[in-house]
Amino acid sequence: MSHKSTHWRVILPPALLLVLLLGAVAGNGGLRHMLAQAWATMDPRAVLVVLPVQLLAILLCTAAQQALRVGIPFRSSFVARLVRDAAHNLLIFPPGLGEVVGARVLVVLGGRGRAAIALRALDLTAEILAEIPYMLLAGWVLWGWFQAETCKGGCYMTVHAGPVWLLALLLPLAGWAAWRWWRGSGHHARFWQSRTGRRARAEIHLMRRELARQKTGMPLAILLHCIAWGLSGVQVWLAAKVFGLDLSLFGALAIESAATSARVILFFIPGGLVMQEAGAVLAGAAMGVAAPQALALSLVLRLRDVCFGAALLAWPALEYRYRQRAGAGAG
Repeated sequence: MSHKSTHWRVILPPALLLVLLLGAVAGNGGLRHMLAQAWATMDPRAVLVVLPVQLLAILLCTAAQQALRVGIPFRSSFVARLVRDAAHNLLIFPPGLGEVVGARVLVVLGGRGRAAIALRALDLTAEILAEIPYMLLAGWVLWGWFQAETCKGGCYMTVHAGPVWLLALLLPLAGWAAWRWWRGSGHHARFWQSRTGRRARAEIHLMRRELARQKTGMPLAILLHCIAWGLSGVQVWLAAKVFGLDLSLFGALAIESAATSARVILFFIPGGLVMQEAGAVLAGAAMGVAAPQALALSLVLRLRDVCFGAALLAWPALEYRYRQRAGAGAG
């Protein structure tokens, strides 16, 4: 099988899923009208006011990265984080490509290959663990809202949201069951006895040593990521002020937490498109914010990511410099 066909097999399922989601939105007149209202609510000042706060959040994420012993200076680590975030938000096919780009840029900037992979794995773990309190906040707010709603106003959303959350719970269980089946099959034993399997065992051993070296900084990394996640709520609060919305900081944290939690849990949907917006609208309803305004707050976060996405342009330049240095060293 060619590399091209393999690439298409990886990209095609999430691409089709995204097309279906966007098609469902485009085919719904009510959703199109809500999107038009949200865009009319948009104010460029709302995007401008969140950019400095996002920069501070990225600096905190860089500090968390450094706590994991990245092995490169803070300045280089900051550039790597900028490019990683840009790739994560803009290069959405296939999901997870941003982490691959992040590891590659760390190597280009002077990190070791195995250390870069271990770092990205641990840093992503720290980010997810730091998001758990905000996920719980979003779940508590939404559950309370669903409980308080009458069937006339809330049962429709409950019935239609249920299958999504059920799918999110069943997927990890299905993955675990598939892993247990594979381990008990003859394919598992034959793989580890093969030449590829022996090389994989050696690589896993070295990777475990690298993970053990870096994970001593995990508590600090989790704390810094937790603060950075909180700053995202501050950004929603500031954007709401620009829109003239009467939204508390707690309400802003709830909306941002629901939007981000939907994106994290449903990670297999490229860029969390539609899911992030749905989370923001649901939490906005719980906080008394009209759907178009809540959607506008999510759009502010999207436009913020596009602004910082310009950092992705640095990746080709970094690769070019890296190849030049490698060529000079070989010569």
